Parts: sequence; C-alpha cells; structure tokens
Amino acid sequence: MRERFEQRLFRIFAQAGYSPVQLLTITPEEMVEIPGITVPNIRAVLCVQNKVLADRNKVRSGKLVEALLKEAEESGCCHE
Repeated sequence: MRERFEQRLFRIFAQAGYSPVQLLTITPEEMVEIPGITVPNIRAVLCVQNKVLADRNKVRSGKLVEALLKEAEESGCCHE
C-alpha cells in the first residue's frame, strides 16, 4: 500500500527533527536542506502556510501558531 502524501510529508519532517506545528513557520530555505523533500512537498507546505496565515486569519492563526510553538518548546520537540 502506498503511503499517503500527507503521511509522507509529516514523516520527512519528523525524520529531520521538525514537529508538525513547525510546518507553519519553516522557511523555503530550511526546507530545501531536508533530505528526501521534493518540490511538490515544498509547494504543499507553502500553500498550507499561505492559507493558515492569510490576512483574514492573521490574528486568530497568529495566536494559534504562537500557542502551538510555545507548547512544542515546553515539551522539548523543537528543532534547533
């Protein structure tokens, strides 16, 4: 059975030491350094970032991202 696109994307990021929430804040420059990542993967992440962080969602999503990053930091799963 083939691995679903989303599952593969999360697996690639996890193997590189990134938590799922960090997909919202990772830069394209950081993504190209991840082993096994493809152009479609990078495009998908950028699309999600643009949707979540769109102007109409900025205040709500900004608070959400801030809370999620703080929680990830406290649990010690952030990539340095």
